[in-house]
Amino acid sequence: MKMLVKLTVMLALASLSQASLAADPVEKKSEMTMDHGMDESKMMEHLKIRQEEILKMHDLSNKILAETDPKKQQVLKDQQLELIKAEHIKMMSMHHSKMMGMTK
Repeated sequence: MKMLVKLTVMLALASLSQASLAADPVEKKSEMTMDHGMDESKMMEHLKIRQEEILKMHDLSNKILAETDPKKQQVLKDQQLELIKAEHIKMMSMHHSKMMGMTK
């Protein structure tokens, strides 16, 4: 009988644990949105800006691939590298700001 009670308690705890784990992704998603302080319109604005950056990168990639003159191709690669560098600096700055906010 004691074994049956222990088994029942363990099963109940396991199912409660599974239920709380199943709820976490939804909570984490809303926490993530709230953590960044973005509402739907701000997020869409951010995504549109990101989309434009991606399109510029793809455009330069296509021009690089189409260019047959090695010197002109290198100029395009340098332009693309500058875009990558600017994006990297921006992302690192945002990451640094976020990390500094967490330590306060």
